Amino acid sequence: MDTNCFFGRQEKMTKAQDNASIRTLRRALATVGSEERLAAALEVSLLDLSSWLSGERVAPSPVFIKALDIVAKTRRGAA
Repeated sequence: MDTNCFFGRQEKMTKAQDNASIRTLRRALATVGSEERLAAALEVSLLDLSSWLSGERVAPSPVFIKALDIVAKTRRGAA
C-alpha cells in the first residue's frame, strides 16, 4: 500500500469536510442573521465561531450538526 497516496487522500477528504463545515456555518449564519445569534444558537463563543467561519479551525462535529439542524429547519419551513 502506498502510504503517500493514502495520506494524500485523507488530506483531501479533510479539506472537503472543512469546506462543507464552512458552507453550513455560513448558511446557518444567513438564517439567523448575525454572528452573535448564531454563536448563541450553537452555544459557542464568538471567537470560536469566527475562527470556524474563516476556515482557520474546523468546527467540532456537535457544532456542525447543530448548524445543519438550523439550516434544515429553515428549509423545511420554506418547503
